[in-house]
Amino acid sequence: MRRRTYLSGVGALATTGLAGCGSDASTASTSTTPLPPDTVRCALVDYAFRPGTDEPLVIDAGTTVRFVWRSNGHNVVPTEKPAGADWTGEPELRSRGHTYDHEFTVPGTYHIVCEPHVNLGMVGDIVVTESGGAATTGGANDTRE
Repeated sequence: MRRRTYLSGVGALATTGLAGCGSDASTASTSTTPLPPDTVRCALVDYAFRPGTDEPLVIDAGTTVRFVWRSNGHNVVPTEKPAGADWTGEPELRSRGHTYDHEFTVPGTYHIVCEPHVNLGMVGDIVVTESGGAATTGGANDTRE
């Protein structure tokens, strides 16, 4: 009987301890947060910019890009940018949940990298067109909400 009582207590304790291990909707990713008008999202996840790595993020001048860290230890640094653009990116390493907004006003191509992961292919392109010149990247990579 003592063994049975002991096992019941251990089982209840283990169940109670594991109850806190599930995800909590209130701490979910910011991906469900509504974006302001003329804002698109670019996620930094694993070793890629989404969109940006597999195909460029194409936006109109005046559009704000919200960079969202979905994994740890990343930054966003432009290695090439159009003449007249003074954007320096977000050079500090940041962790999951961090966001950074930048309004792109100078048309042209911005080549971006994550410095710690550039050798793993974490590079991307943001193509900024004249206002009204092109629709934001659509299809599977449509980042507008």
